[in-house]
Parts: sequence; structure tokens; C-alpha cells
Amino acid sequence: MATSTTIPVYTDVAAEYRATTEGAGLHDSSHCGRLRATGEDALDLLNRLSTNGILNLDPGQGAPTILTTDRGRILDLLGVVNTGEYTLLFTSPDCQQAVIDWLDKYTIMEDLTVEDVSAETSQFTVCGPASMEALASAMSLPEEAGLVGSLEPFAALPATVGSCGALVINRPQGGLPALDIVVDQAHGAEVWEALEAAGITPVGQQAYEAALVEYGIPRHGRELGDAYNPLEAGLIGSVDFAKGCYIGQEVIARLDTYQKVQRYLVRLRFSEGAEVTEDAGLELEGLRVGQVTSLVTIPSTGETAGLGYVRTARANPGEVLTLAAPASGSAEIVDLPQLFGPGE
Repeated sequence: MATSTTIPVYTDVAAEYRATTEGAGLHDSSHCGRLRATGEDALDLLNRLSTNGILNLDPGQGAPTILTTDRGRILDLLGVVNTGEYTLLFTSPDCQQAVIDWLDKYTIMEDLTVEDVSAETSQFTVCGPASMEALASAMSLPEEAGLVGSLEPFAALPATVGSCGALVINRPQGGLPALDIVVDQAHGAEVWEALEAAGITPVGQQAYEAALVEYGIPRHGRELGDAYNPLEAGLIGSVDFAKGCYIGQEVIARLDTYQKVQRYLVRLRFSEGAEVTEDAGLELEGLRVGQVTSLVTIPSTGETAGLGYVRTARANPGEVLTLAAPASGSAEIVDLPQLFGPGE
């Protein structure tokens, strides 16, 4: 089973990558943050502080949303699930305390308690085109729960994996189907073994990161953080422009209304033999137009791929940019990923 989320490879990185992108892969995502929010005002306060409309989530429903600063910059991208008993928040790795502090800052008279349960729980991600079918074969559901294949995006349901109770959440990673399984940490080993016994291939960090970059998934500390706003990062699908005010709302609305977004997240393919690092500059006709933020080798092809930010006027699929010295070679823009779709 997975004992550390830093395991780079379990067996063979190419096989793990194929499982993730063509079949069903099993990744230990326990390094991500999990917060339990309780109190009558949990959803109301989160709705007033973040970009998406989450006030009316029924038990079992969920949604992505973003905490932004008063400048409209990203504090963290959250997954929010109303379990019925409490609100479960998924944070980026090592962002739990920042999120707790932010919520506490704006909690005045509200009935809200937020607890970091990351160390008490394990989180496993089953991802790939066959993830629904693979997970369904490894678990049992209450009769009233329906089928895992009918789960709406970001919705959750209780299940039994092995002999352990778990919460299953449908959390697609852009175009990559993915489901998260959250269990008590004490049952993590048994659940992992049950998922592996169902034929789901364990996937280490190297193959998983390659898949995330290939699917254009931004990550905190690279493509997400205080240097970026949600519209630049392709997160417009998690912004509700019709809801009421939230922290940073005026800035984000103004950027959208007046089309003032200065740069966009792009997927990149590098030329054969390119010498490139994750902070390499991108140029066009000698002018700096962007920067590389993530870099991976695609195990199935050996190609070098990445993510980066490029100025709006030059962020066009098919545009070929030069890597600034000391890097060398070129980068072609594949597309502009939008993690949650184009929005409304």
C-alpha cells in the first residue's frame, strides 16, 4: 500500500501513466488538506467569502470555489462538500492553516468551527477513463445511494470499501475523470489494499504529476497562488458572476466586464532537444511574453510538456514561442485549459 505520498514510482512510470490516462490509476492524495467545518453558518460564510455559489448545496452535493484576497488574487482553490453532518473542505497541500486563518479572520458572530482533519484521514484518488467502473467493483453502496456512475461532478456519497466506511466524491480533474475516497486514517491500509485488489493500478507521484500537467491542471505554488487571479488561471467555471459580493468580487468582475485579463494559463509542448527549466522565460520576436511554471516528461512519448502563463495577446493555440536564455529551444501553445469549463 501507499505509505508516503512522495513515492515517485511504484512499478514502472510508463505503465502507471497509461493506467492514469487510459484505464484506472490509484494515487495516494493524503498530502492534500481536509478540513471539517461545522455550525449552522458554515455554508453561508463560505458563500460570502468565495467565488462560487455554494449556499444552497444539499447534503451529498459539492462544488469548487476559490478564496480570493481583496485584490482578487488566489488564496486557495477549495472543493466543498455538504455531507449532511458537516461541510468537508479540500485544500491544496500545506494550505490548511492559511484557509483556517482566513475563515477565522472573517468569522465574527457566525456559528462556525473549522478543524483540520488531514492527519486523521486518508485520501485516495482513483483517476482515468475507467475510474467509475473500477471503483464500483471495489465498493458497496447503501441501497438508497444509487450507482457511483450516476454521481454528479463534485457530489459525494457514503460507501463501504473493503469492510470500511468511506466517503466517495466525484472530483474530475478537468478532462480526466477522478474520484476521491476519504477514510479514517486507521483504515487507510485496508482500503488501499481493497482498491488495489480490484485491479486498480497504484500510481506514484511522477506519473500522476505528468498526467496533471498533460491535462492542464494548475497546482498551488506553481499556477495558483497570490500572484494569480482565477480568470488568468482558467478557473472561470468556479466563479458565479450572478451571486452577491465576496472578498475580491469587484476586482474579478471588473477584469471580466472590461476584458482586462493580462495573461492566461496555457499548456505547452517543447521542441525536441529543448533545454528548459520550470522558471524559463517565453519570448516572441525578442520580447518577453510569458513564463514556464510546470515541466514534465510524458512517459508514453518522451515529449517534454508543461504549463505556463502567456500574455493575453499571444496566448493562442498554435503560437510558437522562443525559450529565453539560458534556456534554449521553443514552446508551442497547445491550448488554454479551463479546469471547470468556460463558465456562463
